[in-house]
Amino acid sequence: MIIQSGTRNQKSEDRYQKSEARGQKSKFRILFLCFLFSVLCLLSSVLYSSPNSTTDEFIQEAKKSIDSADAFMGDWQGSWKKAEGTGIGSESLAAQVIALGKGKYRLNLLNQFDTKTRPIAVLEGQSEDTEVRFAGIVQREGAESDIKAAIKDGRLTGTMKGHNNEGKYISADFALEKVYRISPTLGAKPPAGAIVLFDGTNFDHWEHVGTFVGRIGIAEFVGGHDNAAAYLRSRVWSDEQRQAVLELGSDDGVKVWLNGELVHANNVGRALKPGEDKKQVTLKAQWNDLLLKVTNGGGGWEACVRLADSKGKLLDGIKEMALIESGDAGTDGYYKKNDGFLTIWETAGPYQQQGKDFKALFDVAFEPERTDAQGVQWKQVDLNKVQTDKVRWKLVPSLGEGGRADGAMQVVSGAGSIVTERKFKDFKLHLEFRTPFMPTARGQSRGNSGVYLQGRYEVQILDSYGLKARHNECGGVYEIGTPRVNMCAPPLQWQTYDITFQAPRFDAAGKKANDAQVSVVHNGVTIHENLIVPRPTAVAMDNNVKEPGGVCLQDHGNEVQYRNIWLVELPCSQ
Repeated sequence: MIIQSGTRNQKSEDRYQKSEARGQKSKFRILFLCFLFSVLCLLSSVLYSSPNSTTDEFIQEAKKSIDSADAFMGDWQGSWKKAEGTGIGSESLAAQVIALGKGKYRLNLLNQFDTKTRPIAVLEGQSEDTEVRFAGIVQREGAESDIKAAIKDGRLTGTMKGHNNEGKYISADFALEKVYRISPTLGAKPPAGAIVLFDGTNFDHWEHVGTFVGRIGIAEFVGGHDNAAAYLRSRVWSDEQRQAVLELGSDDGVKVWLNGELVHANNVGRALKPGEDKKQVTLKAQWNDLLLKVTNGGGGWEACVRLADSKGKLLDGIKEMALIESGDAGTDGYYKKNDGFLTIWETAGPYQQQGKDFKALFDVAFEPERTDAQGVQWKQVDLNKVQTDKVRWKLVPSLGEGGRADGAMQVVSGAGSIVTERKFKDFKLHLEFRTPFMPTARGQSRGNSGVYLQGRYEVQILDSYGLKARHNECGGVYEIGTPRVNMCAPPLQWQTYDITFQAPRFDAAGKKANDAQVSVVHNGVTIHENLIVPRPTAVAMDNNVKEPGGVCLQDHGNEVQYRNIWLVELPCSQ
């Protein structure tokens, strides 16, 4: 990390570079080419660790982004000052200030940054006009003392007072200044032979996950809303009464009514997977009315319906309703062409209730599902005329309005995750990301996204600044690997992942010989080194672990941004 304040913390910077060097050396010891690549990356990091105009630009970028959102939030560095009876000299001191919204803050008082050691103290604070005041208890060397601190006029100062375990009076003062710690690989240039996946100008190398004509991107028609419900309706013509199977996929929960009767309900949080739910139904002769309710907890909001027989084959004598009434019995052309997926719909919503999440909304009977429904505004949708492969995320300046020319991509809530068109096996990936400022959000709702390697193995992205390192927080390999240390930067600051991935290996008989492995360098520090990943993580695109896969970026409902994404394919040794 590169640090800027009144002075440079050289000891901290040296530690980061040594840690990165160890991580890079160990990662590529198997193959000469991989080792050579790591050396090049390390040299790039060293160059970025030296003060220059580019480094200064990134520091100013972080300062502008963080301070414009909340001038109190972020990293602070200094030392203990006057001390009496504590055994404390002029020891260094660090702090993280986390914004919690509505004028509330949390302060982690640390011996140093980027370790897993317990904080000296965790203090709660409240803003008062132009300052924030903190108070709490500190335990040090058997002593429990009161500690008070304040941020005012750009300085964090405080006092500790109390008695040690021998009853002797102790006191100490401290003072810290705001610092901006920048990843040494921020802005890293792709080496010769690298595949540039995103240069800030277009989505040419990307497509939406699971794109097919029958996919209903609900957010495109009713807007992206967390903890909401939407309704879809269609009409299906059958030339006779017959048995059929509704093959349903939804993100998240789904209820289905056929001809006014509830035939299926699954109150669940999940990604879209066509045909995940199957329900046998009876179609009556002539028109059948189909109504779906689909809930959304956050992120992608999608559904699909396929109509088939019990063996998954298309039915004869089936037609979809025509959007423009023409006096005929609809059209069978779309049904056959789209392999039985229904593509003519009407949508209504979103529907929400204050204080209720998507699972609670599942059983709330909003107007479209009531028999006496009046005045519902339905919007007609013909999925055959919707461009399914168009990326619906946004291109934005990397510094907001008036930012540098190199742009970023931003998640659009409900638009769905995106994946590279090209698929890979073993590779080295560089990408930069930043989480949005969401001070009142908590847990998995605070700046959530993820990088899925081969579309199967997630390295989590989350605003977990100042929290303990966990598998489901920033840098975690979801449900499998906890980071060695929490390297998450404050929200709105650009961060880096440098990831080395080795796909699982299989013998001649197709039996797995070795699990997938991943190494992750987060903001210049190795947080996973040759981590064994025995299975795809939750919400993987598929389980086809023998096949190459793309790099997938997750829509989890938060406006996370990405930039400077490139990849180097590595030779695959069996």
